[in-house]
Amino acid sequence: MSTGLAGRRVLLTRPAGQGNALAARLQAAGARVACRPTLAIQPLAAVLPACDWIVFTSPNAVRHGYAPAMRRCHDGNAQGRGVRLAAVGPGTAAAMRAVGLTVDVAPAEGGGADDLLAQPDFAPAPGAEVLVVRGEGGRQRLQDSLRARGVAVREVAVYRRMPLAGPLNLPADWQGARVDVTIVTSRSGLEALLGMVGPDALRWLQAGRLVTVSERVATAARAAGFAAPVVAAGAADAELEAAVIQAIQRDDA
Repeated sequence: MSTGLAGRRVLLTRPAGQGNALAARLQAAGARVACRPTLAIQPLAAVLPACDWIVFTSPNAVRHGYAPAMRRCHDGNAQGRGVRLAAVGPGTAAAMRAVGLTVDVAPAEGGGADDLLAQPDFAPAPGAEVLVVRGEGGRQRLQDSLRARGVAVREVAVYRRMPLAGPLNLPADWQGARVDVTIVTSRSGLEALLGMVGPDALRWLQAGRLVTVSERVATAARAAGFAAPVVAAGAADAELEAAVIQAIQRDDA
C-alpha cells in the first residue's frame, strides 16, 4: 500500500544520532531524508537525591540520567525503600527499557506531563518525594501539578540543549524544489532552526509542511510563519512517520 512518501523530501532536525531510526523508516517508504541537526545535547554532571519516585521527561533524560538513577534505585532498595520509575511517554519508556530500567508507569501513547498525570497508577501521596530528571529549562507543568497535590518535588537537569551554528547545507539538488516536510520535535529545536536560516531559506521551508510533537511547538511554529503544522500523536518514530504521511496527504488534498 502506497504511503505517498515516494520521492518526497523530508528535513529531519533531531540531534545527531537521534533521528537515524526515523530516517530509515521514512527512506524505506520511499522518502528522501536529509538529517540536519539544529541542536547538540551536552551532558551535565548530576547527583540524584533520595526519593520515592523518579520521573524521566525525555529519552535524553534517560541517556544522561541512567547511571545515577540506577545507583539511586540500588541505594533505595538496599535501605528497604522501593524507588518507582515513571516516564512521560512511550518513547521515554522505551529508552528506559533499552538500558535495563523497569518502567512502573508510563502513558501508552502521546507524551507529556498531562498524559503521565492522567495515569491512575501515578499517584504519589502528599509528602512523597518525586525526583524529575530532565533537561535544562523546559516547562514546569508536571512539577507544579505535583506540588499542588502536596508532593515534594525535586529536579535534576542532566543535559542541556545547545543550538548549532552555521547553515543547514541541504543537498544542492533540493534547492530547486521545496522541502515537503520539516520535522521539529522541540521548541528549542525550532528556535535553533530559525537561527540557521535567512529570510529566503525560511520562506522556502515555510512553503512545505512542518511536523512536530506538541501543540506548544506548533503554536511557536505558526508564530514563525509555518501554516497549519501537523502535531503527531506522540514522539515515537511510528507516530512521526504517520504525521508526515498526514501532512503530505493534507497538502495534496
